[in-house]
Amino acid sequence: MKHFRLTLFILSTLWISTVEAQDIHYTLFNMSPLTLNPALTGAYEGTARIGGIYRDQWANVVSNSFTSPGVYIDAPILKGFGKRDWIGVGAMNVTDEAGRFYLQTMISGLSLAYHAGLGENAVFTFALQGARVQRRVETGSSFLRFEDSYDINTQGFTNTSTDLTNIRANLSYTDINAGALFRTRLPGDRSLEIGIAGAHLNSPRYSMHNQTGRDDPGVRRPVRITAHGQFHTPLGDKMSLSPTFMIQSTAAAFEGVVQGWAGYELKKDVRLNFGAGYRLGDALQILVGLDYEDLRVAASYDMNVSSLAAVSKTVGGFEVSAWYILKMYKKPDVKPVIFCPRF
Repeated sequence: MKHFRLTLFILSTLWISTVEAQDIHYTLFNMSPLTLNPALTGAYEGTARIGGIYRDQWANVVSNSFTSPGVYIDAPILKGFGKRDWIGVGAMNVTDEAGRFYLQTMISGLSLAYHAGLGENAVFTFALQGARVQRRVETGSSFLRFEDSYDINTQGFTNTSTDLTNIRANLSYTDINAGALFRTRLPGDRSLEIGIAGAHLNSPRYSMHNQTGRDDPGVRRPVRITAHGQFHTPLGDKMSLSPTFMIQSTAAAFEGVVQGWAGYELKKDVRLNFGAGYRLGDALQILVGLDYEDLRVAASYDMNVSSLAAVSKTVGGFEVSAWYILKMYKKPDVKPVIFCPRF
């Protein structure tokens, strides 16, 4: 029975990843800004930001767990048309390894964001992002199985699948994304951030099946809409609270996350961040992080509470992430002043 449930789990995840086209998702989505919303490119104070994130999911369910490492760099490089405007550019790379299926998805993208100052306390941003996506699968893998080759009587697989011969080992396509962001400072040292992004706007073909001569909408990447936001408010001199949300939808797949981050100032330039979150119908999240000057690190752990908990034993995913903001400002050229004594 254990192997049968494991088989159903593997088949269901393969179905989700290929048919519903669920995108790579992170619990620490704010620590991967360029995959969350290209409008977050250059949306900070500094010279350049370098960051990375790593997710490991379902390590106790399959021998080769689902891993999603990502790296990025972005910078506000140019002054815009307005007095308070600026332009940000960024690059990112994300790789997703789908466990025993040996399905690899690698995304490399460039983003451009225009930040328009609205008075002294608000900024509106619009951004575009172009990415090249490469998908690869080991067609000769002994773990690559399909439902039409599963024998319910023996509870095992055969080599009679007609799908296997129609699988392409490699596929690449171009992805177009866009996003908008509104940020404002409020009285009392509070702040609000609201963003929306659209991914796969060009609806590229993504299926690994050979679809030569077909124009089936089912093999095109459905558009993904993402909305996110965060409200930051101080609670006294040392404490702060930051309720956060993220929702995204693509075809039949939907994800909603609510999180509550708290911060405590241990000493000057050192802040401990901690909290909890919930991915709707899926997992509870434990959140922890630390800010040290211009370095931010964070980690999370998902506890699965969905119907897959019988197989996963409540274990979901583990993430670790970090970014560092470089600040290289030109030193002011101060001319010496000679005070002449008066007689």
